[in-house]
Amino acid sequence: MSVYPLRVVIAPASSEDAEGAAALLDIVDPDGVHTVAGFRYRMETAQPAQRTRSWKAEQDGDIVGWAGAGLDPFSSDQGRAFTRVAVHPDHRGRGLGGSLWSEVSRHLDEIGAARTVTFSRSEATAKHFAEARGFTLVGTDTSSALDPRTLPEPPEPPEGVEVRALQSFAHDPEPVYRADADSVRDEPGPFDFSNFTFDVWQRHTWNHPDCDREIGAAVVIHGTVVATTFVYCDRDSGRATNGGTGVMRAYRGRGLGLLVKQHSLARAAELGITSVVTQNDDTNAPMLAINRRLGYQPFGAGHSWVLER
Repeated sequence: MSVYPLRVVIAPASSEDAEGAAALLDIVDPDGVHTVAGFRYRMETAQPAQRTRSWKAEQDGDIVGWAGAGLDPFSSDQGRAFTRVAVHPDHRGRGLGGSLWSEVSRHLDEIGAARTVTFSRSEATAKHFAEARGFTLVGTDTSSALDPRTLPEPPEPPEGVEVRALQSFAHDPEPVYRADADSVRDEPGPFDFSNFTFDVWQRHTWNHPDCDREIGAAVVIHGTVVATTFVYCDRDSGRATNGGTGVMRAYRGRGLGLLVKQHSLARAAELGITSVVTQNDDTNAPMLAINRRLGYQPFGAGHSWVLER
């Protein structure tokens, strides 16, 4: 434990801090979905092999800073890691982020992290913070949003094509996994999906409490799931984020990515979602084109960073 000026204390965090951490990230990253249930779930289901640790910065009982780091569960390379450092806007520029990073950096050394990925908003302060700590900018995302209630009714699927809610696969989600695993292999960005196993996928995607299976959808052709879209929701606030849309390689070029999102967004509107945000790598031309056609409006950008140690 360390004491920071202005009565801020930095200490190890646990899932009991989920409420304060989620509230902080709602301020730091207002475009994302940060539910208490989702935050607690991620912390409590992290496997020992991930070597995940978190830290909090508290002032008078309020969490004003948060940091976490661990090994990437989707990668079979034990040198690949992830991290995040977040500081309340009112507490920036005083060295608090640097103090949290010191905890993270020591942990990355301890777990043998050779390549660490992090993400930030495209703000000058975030860019300076990352570059000052040796991170290299490797990608830029476009952030876009829409109100699904403004969209027309989705078209009827062509003959032989069915669109189903992900929840209809609750008894056996493996067909959904197979489609997702096929499409994710060429996902642009600093990702490594060499350990994209069914167990890892279930823990981090399918069973995540924010993954809304009533809104997420799949395209089925002749009994085979060939396209999927995942949506993470906070129904209480009416906010949602797209968690990935993919089409199996053999079925691309048929408009299935657009179709599955049209039906998913229609369901989101029915269930009271008023804002859906998506982030897409600027090199992902097909998905950017789909989102433009749907009516997503760009409003910002984010960056992906890599630190080689």
